Amino acid sequence: MLAFYDTETTGLGENFTQILQIGWLFTDGDLNIRSSKKSNCRNSPWELPSPEALLTTGFTPHDLKTSKNSNFEMMQEVNGWLRSHRKPLIFIGYNSLGFDEPVMAQNFYQNLLPPGLTTSKISANGQSNGRADVMRMVQMALLYMPGALKLDILNYYGTPSMTLKNVARQNGVALPDSDAHDALNDIRATVGVARVIQKTAPQIWDQSIKLATLDGVNKFLDDHDIFTFASFMYGKPRVSSVMTSLAENEGDSTTQALFDLRTDPARYMTMTVDELKNVFLSNNDNPFVMVRKDEQPVLMPMELSDPVLKPEDDIALYKKRAEAIKTDKAFLANVAKAALLASQEQLAAAPALSEPETMINKEVPAPVQAKLDAWAKEFREAETWHDRAVLANGFSARFKDELAADPTLQRYEEFATRLVFENAKDELTAAQQLDMNKFIAARILNDDFRVPYMTIAKARAELEKIEKYRTDPRWKDVTTDEIATLKKYYTSLETLYAPYVPSYDIKEHRKEHRSVKPRDAALCCC
Repeated sequence: MLAFYDTETTGLGENFTQILQIGWLFTDGDLNIRSSKKSNCRNSPWELPSPEALLTTGFTPHDLKTSKNSNFEMMQEVNGWLRSHRKPLIFIGYNSLGFDEPVMAQNFYQNLLPPGLTTSKISANGQSNGRADVMRMVQMALLYMPGALKLDILNYYGTPSMTLKNVARQNGVALPDSDAHDALNDIRATVGVARVIQKTAPQIWDQSIKLATLDGVNKFLDDHDIFTFASFMYGKPRVSSVMTSLAENEGDSTTQALFDLRTDPARYMTMTVDELKNVFLSNNDNPFVMVRKDEQPVLMPMELSDPVLKPEDDIALYKKRAEAIKTDKAFLANVAKAALLASQEQLAAAPALSEPETMINKEVPAPVQAKLDAWAKEFREAETWHDRAVLANGFSARFKDELAADPTLQRYEEFATRLVFENAKDELTAAQQLDMNKFIAARILNDDFRVPYMTIAKARAELEKIEKYRTDPRWKDVTTDEIATLKKYYTSLETLYAPYVPSYDIKEHRKEHRSVKPRDAALCCC
């Protein structure tokens, strides 16, 4: 079964964006709709919605607080009925791999649910869920079957626009402006575009579905010594070449190294592990490509790859190169080790993780993870919020030894305390409630535009930018009253939380804000 979905959110950042609405259409393999579902929730106080998100989705400040469900309740419900399916699901959206997937994982994670639902094993025989992206299918059709879709509208970069609205309308799929940015309406349009692809570019559709699961990608790589691979940026191929697969990143079954056969592999096959690692890390003359096998990579068999081949491509030569590579077991082993070392070095060079949200992919030893999973299950299934508060307050004692080894595990207690505060704050002590209000205040009143989450200062700068560029097609229908409502909304939150930051001077901040030119604000805004 295919599970088409779409989310409406508080912003565009992966880690600090809350889902406000999520919709689903379940179809069979022929894209006949079997059922649908839509859920809404209230906005959590620590996630400040951006003006752009609210004006795009149409959610008002009133909407943010009137839903019967909290985000915790909505995500529990979503998790429950998705896991109730006894057969694997393929999750499909539009630009979902780039946005909806990581946002949904983050919303599961912050609500103490396993974040990897869309790729998890769900049956006794080991079958896994999968994920696909209709926008990626549109890109594949543009590259491998030019003319199968009408893509005449260009974006800012002079390449075909890949927005759902533009692709749908050009190909006979209705999506009126009044219907856009409602989760179910956007999904119906996504299913409509998928039907067009299934009809006009069936090879693209079939290949995309095969590559939606890890097992499907592994089978393709096992069955094809050479193939073409492509990745895209702004709708234009960034990498497109004839490839062969090498080896998985050692210790990571989801990441695979490919080699560009337009490059002679001879000199690389004699390199040491450390030399290969340096090639992996290089931005210049690097014939290696690392792909995530659980993110529907664009892999095409040679019989469907004529549109991307060059006149000078020598397929017979490429086959010989691939054979030489695949029979050199020492080289393949060195590549696997080098890929691991390169990924570790990149990870070590990345900024230190400080916010609980950014630690979603932080590895935890299996025994500790099992203990965390048991505690989180107790929290989710507790009968009352009092019981959940007890579990949150008892976390430090229960995980005393684990916290001594890894203090960042405290993030699970932080998430649990946030959830109790939002849903039943009286179950927390007065000191805990004060600490939560101080946390929210420190976050949304932060003056640093470099922080990864939305703040009052960022929101006001965004509103100024929108007011200045009212001729932009995105904002041409935004009314003065809508902007005034949002200004009042952010001011009310500032007034509510300023007392929790003693150094925060409301009058001074508003005066400073009025002195910022919209041009400068636009440069600062995320």
